[in-house]
Amino acid sequence: MKRIDDMKGLEAYGIDALTGESDTHMYRILCDVTQKGKKIIERTLATELVLSENWNSGSKEDPHIGSLLLPMEFVPSIAVFCLLTDSDVTEVWLLKGGSVVGFGGEDDDLKEALRQHYEGNIRHVFYPRPSDRNVHQMTGRPT
Repeated sequence: MKRIDDMKGLEAYGIDALTGESDTHMYRILCDVTQKGKKIIERTLATELVLSENWNSGSKEDPHIGSLLLPMEFVPSIAVFCLLTDSDVTEVWLLKGGSVVGFGGEDDDLKEALRQHYEGNIRHVFYPRPSDRNVHQMTGRPT
């Protein structure tokens, strides 16, 4: 089982929270991203990002490629797609409090115990799909 509760949990997926002092509104957090982190955010928003210059270099194996300001409210949405990119995760739960939990095939017993524990607090359940877009039945175009 994997769980993301806050911005710190996005680090393993290439989204590195730096500071809130960069935003004059003190609302968004400055984050450096790796290529993987950028792809996850683009998938979440279904758009291509143009990033600002990165502040830190990251590691040689996984360098930071740019930065952006992220509101804290984006964390649960991005966390869902972080876990959906993980090949070990077969089911993702978005909880009403904003935490996101991902389960692998070996987590069936734990998942059932947690389903009872979180009854009424599971906001949505996601499964990995080959595409994030549905196809319009009349035109065959992605919606």
